[in-house]
Amino acid sequence: MVLVFILLALFIILLTLFFLILLSTFHIEIRNFSLTNMKEEKLDKNYAVILSLYLGNKIKWISIHLNDKKLRKTYSKMKLEKIDLKKLEKDFRWEDLRVVRKLQPKISNLKLNMQIGVENPVVTAFTVTSLCSIISILLPYVATNMKKQNYEYTIVPIYQNQNLYKIQFDCIIQVKMVHIINVISSFLKKGRSDLNERTTSHRRSYGYSYE
Repeated sequence: MVLVFILLALFIILLTLFFLILLSTFHIEIRNFSLTNMKEEKLDKNYAVILSLYLGNKIKWISIHLNDKKLRKTYSKMKLEKIDLKKLEKDFRWEDLRVVRKLQPKISNLKLNMQIGVENPVVTAFTVTSLCSIISILLPYVATNMKKQNYEYTIVPIYQNQNLYKIQFDCIIQVKMVHIINVISSFLKKGRSDLNERTTSHRRSYGYSYE
C-alpha cells in the first residue's frame, strides 16, 4: 500500500513538472558579450549567459548562471567531435529550416554596438548599410515590444583598408517551451521516417521471393 502511495506521489510530481515546463518560457540572457580582432582592444571577460525558465513569462523558477570560467570549464569537459561538413551538407534539407521557424523566438532586449570594416571601403559601406537594413526589417517581427529603450543598435564603419570588427551586445531571447517541444517532436518524427526510408531502400525486392 505504501508503495502505491509513493508511485502515485511520484506520478503527480512528474505530471506537475511536465505541465510547469509546458507552460514556461525559456529565456537566454547574454550580458556584456564582446568579440574583436583588434589587437589594441581588450575583450571584456565579465560576460555571462543566464538560462532561465519563466512561468507565465513573469515568475522565474529555474535559473542557471554561466560566466566565462564556467563556460570554458564546460567546453573543456565536453568531447566535441569534428563536424563533417560534407555529411552535414548531405543531411541538410530546406525543410529543416521550416521546422526551426516553429520555435518563434522573441527578443525582449537588445543592446548592440558594432564596428566593422573590410579592405574595400565601398564593400564596408555596403555591409554596414545592409546590416542596419536587415536588423530594422526583422526587429518588428521578433521584438516582444517596440519600446525604444529596450532596443538600441549602432553599427559604425571602419575605413582602414583592413578586415576589422568589434562587437559588444546584450540580448534576451525568449522561446516558449511548447514550441521547443513541438520542434523536437518534429525532428524525432523526421528522424524515424528517414530511418524507415533508408531501411526500405536497402531492402531487396526479391528478398522474400521463392522463385
